[in-house]
Amino acid sequence: MSMHNIRFDFVCQRPVPLYEHLCNHYLTRTALAISIGCEPQEIDGAVCYFIEAYAQQAQLESLADDIASDFLLSVWLQKTEIKRIESKTGKNTPFAVIKHQGLPLYFCQHCQPQFGDNQHPNFGDINLACEHCKGHFKLSREQKSLTRLDIAAMAGQLLSEQTLALPMLGIALAISPITANNTANSTYQRPRILVCNPNSLNSQFCVNDNQVLALSSIEKPILRVRPSSDHPSLHAPLYDIQFAENRLLVILTEMLRQKGVHWVYVYQDEVDKAKMDPPLYLASIAKGWLPITSYADGHIPLPTNLTCLHDESSYKTDTHKYVVKSHHNELAWHVISLCTAQHQAATYTINQSVTSADGANINKSLRALSAGHLRHNNNEHYGKPQFVKHAAVLYFSQHHPCQIVTMDDNSQAELFFELPELPHNGYELCHALQDSAQKSLFDKFKQLHPKEYNQLLDLHFSANDGRLNQLMAACAVVIGAGQSHKRDNKQISVMALADRFISLAMSYQGNSAPRIDFPLTKGMAHRSLNWCKTLGALMSFKLAGDANLAKLAFAFHDSFADYLSHWIEHVDQNIGIKQLVLAGSDFANPVLTERIQLRLGKNYPLVVNPLLDLDGVNIAIGGLYLKQRRG
Repeated sequence: MSMHNIRFDFVCQRPVPLYEHLCNHYLTRTALAISIGCEPQEIDGAVCYFIEAYAQQAQLESLADDIASDFLLSVWLQKTEIKRIESKTGKNTPFAVIKHQGLPLYFCQHCQPQFGDNQHPNFGDINLACEHCKGHFKLSREQKSLTRLDIAAMAGQLLSEQTLALPMLGIALAISPITANNTANSTYQRPRILVCNPNSLNSQFCVNDNQVLALSSIEKPILRVRPSSDHPSLHAPLYDIQFAENRLLVILTEMLRQKGVHWVYVYQDEVDKAKMDPPLYLASIAKGWLPITSYADGHIPLPTNLTCLHDESSYKTDTHKYVVKSHHNELAWHVISLCTAQHQAATYTINQSVTSADGANINKSLRALSAGHLRHNNNEHYGKPQFVKHAAVLYFSQHHPCQIVTMDDNSQAELFFELPELPHNGYELCHALQDSAQKSLFDKFKQLHPKEYNQLLDLHFSANDGRLNQLMAACAVVIGAGQSHKRDNKQISVMALADRFISLAMSYQGNSAPRIDFPLTKGMAHRSLNWCKTLGALMSFKLAGDANLAKLAFAFHDSFADYLSHWIEHVDQNIGIKQLVLAGSDFANPVLTERIQLRLGKNYPLVVNPLLDLDGVNIAIGGLYLKQRRG
C-alpha cells in the first residue's frame, strides 16, 4: 500500500499550552514517524502548531480521528487544516513546556462525561483519576476532600438558603441577584452568571454560534451578552455569562440542572490566583477574541519591529497594578491585585511620580499605540531604532480620556480629538443645555417630557464612569430608556444606564437608522465634541414622537462611527495613515466595535495586538516604548 506525508495544522491567535502538550504526546507514536513544530505567521503574528506523519491511508485516517478528539477547542484557535506535503519540516524534539502534572486542564472529554453526567456511575466523583488530562492533580486539598454527598449538600444549601459561599474557589453563588447595600458609595455591577443548563442557553440569552463555541472552549471565558427580549426573570440590560470551568462547578451545576435551575449568579470581590484562575473577560474585535483586561501573569516574545526604550514599566487602575519587565528574549508581566487600602496607598505614590514625570496627557494613548504595533519575527532584526510612523490610535477607555492620537512620518505625536467629560451632575448638564444653541429645543423637551427632564437632573457623574459611558447614560435618559424612578433614594447608576443603552442598540434589527449629530469643537490644543448638539439631536427625535428606543440607541453608535470615519479621513489627508490601532475597554461595547469596523475597516487596516488585551497589560507594555525619559 502507498505511503503518504500528511500535515495537521492548528493556527492559533496566541500560544495554546494544551496544544504543545498534545504535540509532545503524539511524538510517542513512533510507528507513524511523527514530527511536530510551531511556525509563526508573519502577517498577523499568529502561531501554527503542526503534526506531520508518514503512514498508510488507514493509519492516517485513524490518526486524524484521534487528533480531532484530543485537540479540544481553544478560543484562540483560528483555523485547522489537513494537507499533503512533499517533505517534512518538523522535528522530533518535544516542546519545552512548563513542568506540572498533567495537561493545563481541570477536566477533558474523557473524564467530564463520567464525573459530570448524572447518569454515569462515577457521577460526583471529583477525584476521578484521568490518565489523559490528569485533572485530579489540579485539585486543592479542600476540593479533594469533597464527596458526592458533600457537593449534593452544597446544592441543597444553595436551593434552601438562596446563597452558597465557596471560599475554596474564592466565589459565592446565589439563586437570585443579591441587592447591594443602598448607600451612596455602592456601585452598579453587571450581573455575572454561571450557566447550569447549556441546552437552554439560547432561550435565556441572545447568543450566536461564535459565542457558544467560545463559551464551550477550554479557556471557559466570560462573555457580555443581553438576555432574551422580555425575559420574565432576567431584568438587567446586560450579563456576563460563563460555563463551569473546574470539576467542582461541573458537578454542582449538573446537580442544580437536575433541580430545574438554569443559571446561578456569581460574586467575586477579588481574584485569588491560588484558588481559581483569574476570570477571562473577552470581547469580539477584528474577527477574533481579545481579553478586555488581563488579570493573569504572562509573557510574549520580545518584539523585533520596535525598539524597547526602558527596562521596566508599570500601570495602575483602581483595582490592579501591572508591572512589566523587558528581558533579552521576552516581555514578562505580573498583575497585582490592589485588594487592601494599605496596598493602594503604597502603590499610589509610585504611580503618581511616574505620571507627573511623563507629563503628557496623551500618555495612555501613546502606550496603546505602541503596544498595538508590537510584532515578533524571528527572521527580522533591525540594527537601528524603529518607531511608529503614519499611524493613529482610537483609545476609548473607561479609565482615561477617550482620544484620537496620531503619529506622523517623523514619529511626532499629536492629539487630534478628545471626548469631553460631562458636567459633574445633572443640574450643571441641564444648565449647559440651557445656555447652548439647543435652548429652545431643551425648553420644549422639559415641558413635554418632565419625567426624562427630572431624570437628567438626578444624574451624577464621576471620573470612574468613563466619558463615553457618561454620554450614553445622558442619551439613554433623553430617549426615555432611564429608570422609572429612584429606588430607596439611591442615585441613578450611570453604568447601568450605559448598559441599557448598549443593550437597546444590540436589539435593533434594522440596517439603517437616523443620523445623530456629533459636531466637532476646535479648542486651543485639540478638537472635542459639542455634546449639547448630540443630546439636542436625540431630543428632537423624542419630540417628534419617535418611540423606537432600539433604533435611536443604534443610531447613536452608527452615527458616531460614521463621524469617526470622517475625522480619520481628514487626518489621513494630512499625515497618511497606514495603520489604525483600536484599544481601550470601551471596545468591549459590541455595537460600537462592529460599527467602527464596518465604517473604518474598509479603508484602513484596523490593528490590535492579538497577544495582549484591550486595556491593562497593553498600557503597561506600551510604556516600555515611550520616548519620554522617566525619573
